[in-house]
Amino acid sequence: METNPFRAARARQDEAARARREEAGGQTVAALGGVTGWLARRVEHQVWYYRLPLLLLLAWMYQGYPGDPLHTSMFDGVSLGFHEMGHAVFMYTGNRLLTVAGGTLFELGIPLVAALYLLIKQRDPFGALVCLFWMGTAMWGIAAYAGDARAQALPLVSPFGPVDSDSHDWTYLLMRFGRLSKDAEIARSFRTVAQLLMVGSLVAGTWVLWVMARHEDPPANHHR
Repeated sequence: METNPFRAARARQDEAARARREEAGGQTVAALGGVTGWLARRVEHQVWYYRLPLLLLLAWMYQGYPGDPLHTSMFDGVSLGFHEMGHAVFMYTGNRLLTVAGGTLFELGIPLVAALYLLIKQRDPFGALVCLFWMGTAMWGIAAYAGDARAQALPLVSPFGPVDSDSHDWTYLLMRFGRLSKDAEIARSFRTVAQLLMVGSLVAGTWVLWVMARHEDPPANHHR
């Protein structure tokens, strides 16, 4: 029997802390099990090996991003189209701030909406993650655009008329909010988020395919 009151109190504290850690660990395991079960229900009848080549393609595409702030991919043409669409849609508001920001809003918003649609309506978590990867590539391009706000060295493209110094979205936006001198820092922040989106999508996509493989139907029941 412990007779030292300080040592006894410390032992009780250690025991209580151990119990809390075990309880937290149990809750984490239960939560992961619940998420895996939820995912398994949504990937029912979906076949993992049809999707594996796309995941490998995305992983191959990603490797060019970390070392090159101006890296582009096959998503960039689509992203540019939605960027210009955003300008066109918000142009009808007559508000220049919304019109300028609309390009970035659409460039990031369309992949996000597509991801939510695939996840909720189509019950396709893997497709949703592909859209999040696409969103990451779009954000990488936005980072390059934002980082060019002072230098204006990047070539600009616009279907709405002549391009001049006033056509640079991020020069206008950062000047409007008094942050033009922070363009490089803002660009780094965008690139960080972009990498998190792309890497997170690849990791989560691998997990989704693993869950699909574990809950694979017999060959006669496979559906694409």
